[in-house]
Amino acid sequence: MPEYATRFDDNHPDFPVLSMLRDEIASRAGGVAALEAKFPELVRNSVDFVLDPVRTARTKVIELDNVEKTFIGLKLEHFVRDMLDVPKGRRDLVIGGMDVDIKNTVRDNWSIPQETYLSSEPCLLMAINDKRFTCSLGLIIAKESYLHRGKGNRDTKKGVSTAGRVNILWLVYDAPFPASRFHDLDMLRFRELRKQLRGNQRVAQFWRENLGKVVHRDVMQALLFDQDDYMKRLRANGGAPDILKREGIAVLIGTYLEPRRLAEDLGFPSLRTDEILGIKPRSQREADLMSANGVIAPLRWTG
Repeated sequence: MPEYATRFDDNHPDFPVLSMLRDEIASRAGGVAALEAKFPELVRNSVDFVLDPVRTARTKVIELDNVEKTFIGLKLEHFVRDMLDVPKGRRDLVIGGMDVDIKNTVRDNWSIPQETYLSSEPCLLMAINDKRFTCSLGLIIAKESYLHRGKGNRDTKKGVSTAGRVNILWLVYDAPFPASRFHDLDMLRFRELRKQLRGNQRVAQFWRENLGKVVHRDVMQALLFDQDDYMKRLRANGGAPDILKREGIAVLIGTYLEPRRLAEDLGFPSLRTDEILGIKPRSQREADLMSANGVIAPLRWTG
């Protein structure tokens, strides 16, 4: 944590107000630990809501236009308000009887509006780094002396100056938030697969290319974005497993107990109910185990 994130203490002139807001926020979130756990989840949900990877196959904030990036902050604002169960007042939140503005950034600074800094009002700052998958949440009294000098941008909004950052009381700082469920996939290839007409062929080819990889069912829904019942393509008796079974490849769906047990027996982590795994035997023992469970045809493993 940089020095400016650690120098705010009870000797600071803004401490009485900001510590009261901090304590009220933490209390409403269920405690400090709960806030530190919940906020990163809200960030991930807000980013994914705007990216909409299932329909668009977009997985990174950089793929959004500038208007869409502002929607992340709006959605996160709603999520935070709901988490804290506080109303919207003259500003974005009413906390402890005080009006508090909310500002989010997916870059490196915030845009504090004139009506907030001219009155030196409190502001809840949120920051999202989609490259490092980290997020921060802090409080500041938006005094002009803490902001960039000059008239601000064309909307008279101003960012927090480098020197002014020592006046932020951090509630969550540089906390990791869950990576995109698509982050370790080749998205160029993924988009190519989405163009194939037949859903079963899409699924079969995806697993041929992603053996041993545990994916969330959202990935399959995005791959099969145009299918009314996308999970049908992942089940035997008409789905892609019928194609793959003859090739010695099994698709294990964590919704069901038997596939979860088989994954564990094969040395993979226990699948969650919303996870799917495509596997091929790595030894004759595994081939025999998989065929005994009926997920692949009997085969002689050749390495």
